[in-house]
Amino acid sequence: MRISYKNLKRYKEIVHILIKYGFSFIVEKLNIEDIAYKIPITNPSEEIKNMSTATKIRCVIEELGPTYIKFGQLLSTRKDLFDQDIIDELSKLRDSVEPFDTDTAKIIFKNETGLDIDDIFKEFNDTPIGAASIGQVYEGKLKNNEDVIVKIQRPNIEETIKSDIEILRSIASALKDLYKDIDIDLKQVIEEFNTQLIRELDYNFEAMNAIKFKKMFEDSKEVYIPSIYSEYSTQKVLIMEKIIGIKLSDISKIRELGWSTKNIAEIGVRSLFKQVFEYGFFHGDPHPGNIFVVSSNCISYIDFGMIGIIDSKTLSFLNHMAIAISKKNIDRVIHSLIDMNMLNSDIDTSSFRQDLLYLMHYYYDVPIEKLSISNILNEMFRFLRRYKVYIPPQLSMLAKTVITLEGTARSLDPDFSISSVAQEFIQYYYIEKLSIDKTLLRAKDSTEEVLFDIRAIPRQLKSILRNLENNNLKIQMEDVKFTSLERCIIDLATKLSLSLVLAAMVVGSSLIISSQNVNQNIWIKMMAIIGFFISFIIGILLIIKIFRSQYKK
Repeated sequence: MRISYKNLKRYKEIVHILIKYGFSFIVEKLNIEDIAYKIPITNPSEEIKNMSTATKIRCVIEELGPTYIKFGQLLSTRKDLFDQDIIDELSKLRDSVEPFDTDTAKIIFKNETGLDIDDIFKEFNDTPIGAASIGQVYEGKLKNNEDVIVKIQRPNIEETIKSDIEILRSIASALKDLYKDIDIDLKQVIEEFNTQLIRELDYNFEAMNAIKFKKMFEDSKEVYIPSIYSEYSTQKVLIMEKIIGIKLSDISKIRELGWSTKNIAEIGVRSLFKQVFEYGFFHGDPHPGNIFVVSSNCISYIDFGMIGIIDSKTLSFLNHMAIAISKKNIDRVIHSLIDMNMLNSDIDTSSFRQDLLYLMHYYYDVPIEKLSISNILNEMFRFLRRYKVYIPPQLSMLAKTVITLEGTARSLDPDFSISSVAQEFIQYYYIEKLSIDKTLLRAKDSTEEVLFDIRAIPRQLKSILRNLENNNLKIQMEDVKFTSLERCIIDLATKLSLSLVLAAMVVGSSLIISSQNVNQNIWIKMMAIIGFFISFIIGILLIIKIFRSQYKK
């Protein structure tokens, strides 16, 4: 594996950490420019040996630093790629890094905004309240006495992340070359991660997400979204309203105030379905640390760096799947998967149908109050992984969000049941589906699409005629094998070859036998006789082959 020597020091750090946690076989396989053979392979400690593989993976990621922690957090949403034990460990990854100097933070603030801290803030707490992998969080009070949260990006973090992404690309490429049959498209996963990180490195992106959420819930009394101070926010600085409330994770404090945890759980469920079904735009990381309880009837989301997007086609797919599964209609389930290009062409359809039917029957008659969304989705993802069914990342993120929401809801309300989620699903989906406004909008969109297709027909016909005129039409067929046609062509070619050889032998032997010198040399006469004998054998073989072909038909 070739490396960029500007990253040599980082490669050595990665190798040391992999060896420490017992992944020396990966180091040896990669053979990073012989680095593996310059670092002594040592046995892991007894403590590490007793760890599960999933725990070792999490520990490796934590020691590798901010970029890899972010990568692990992204992978924790990809239940279509990994088993549940690895997902559970990756879900434990939280930004836990050393804070950087506040003086440095103030310099970054001035470089970004062109203003000193004292120009904007009446009060500014120099002690950060949180240090994440990308930025650091401070508390402050603006000149107008409004309490705010200030996020300032780490110095040189962009260069560090770009270097680590380059290393990840190299490792992904090497692993793909070493393990040809690996099911995971590592390069695609790395590129998705790169896209996500680029967004998180730009606080303007988070600010726009927060503003969109603010508009989404502007008429809601159950969900409050903090305001963004766009005039002071830049790519590396973000100032938002400070939420005064209790973190959702502090359940004992919530109960101490006499607030209904059941009601709060129901608000969380309703807010998610509003995001998904009304806007197709949802909070991608709704763990308890990112949700505050403002009052007994109101919650607030924070941290809008990770969001999910669901389009109308995917929502329609989910609805069709739910209906098909409820009716145990296997053919409709398979048709829906094919329509979304999620099934491989080489899948064993018979086994897939049988296993899917068993899975559906297993959960079908279980009392609804005993069902767990997490168990159902985890089992479903295991099944889909086994058959290498492609799951769009947006569906994986939605599934992870729903599972996180269910876990939080159950911690708030031990009696939380899937039935409440199902009721909210039916309510939101059919209100949206049957509302006059939405129906008219869909009709308008469908009409515009049809008109666009009609307008495109003359242009397409003109293009086809132009290609015909210029003789530019090409028919391309890839990976198509007509078995019977292939067999017929091979059979015909064999018969033709035998016929040509027979004709050549007969003509050649006849010319020799009719020669005036044939009686003068016994060998010439023998050659002619052998030629006729071989021709006779070939003729018999050809007749047998023809009769045999006719008999098979």
